[in-house]
Amino acid sequence: MKKLLLFLVILNLAVVVAPAIPVMYLMAHSPWMLRIAYIAKMLGPAVTAISCLIAAGVVYRWRWALVPLALFLVCGVLVRVNYIEQMMFSPAHGAEMTNIGSFHDILDTDMVIGVTIGGETRAYPVRYLAYHHMLNDRIGETALLPNY
Repeated sequence: MKKLLLFLVILNLAVVVAPAIPVMYLMAHSPWMLRIAYIAKMLGPAVTAISCLIAAGVVYRWRWALVPLALFLVCGVLVRVNYIEQMMFSPAHGAEMTNIGSFHDILDTDMVIGVTIGGETRAYPVRYLAYHHMLNDRIGETALLPNY
């Protein structure tokens, strides 16, 4: 029974953490990673409910099973909270503009979204926009909302 509860602890932690992996800052998204995240998000409520039932059934025999039961209850709440969208759509604050020569964190292979208005040019790295999805900006009198 201890091995089963240990397996369920690992499984519950996985269904809570897996949906957050694709939205980690500056991490490339891949189809398989998104598929795992959606499967974990879909199965999470059932996994936590079954785990709680098993742990509750074991508590009368082993009091130490209250610890995994408490963990399963916390995981049960977390899998129902949409923390992914809160992480994924966090607003971009305090964006700074600089010339390309002084920007050390962009590679020659990075994709950018470029805009030229009135002779002034801006390039927005896609991997930064992929995290925030949009950024309020202004070139002269023109308001911009580059998004990805």
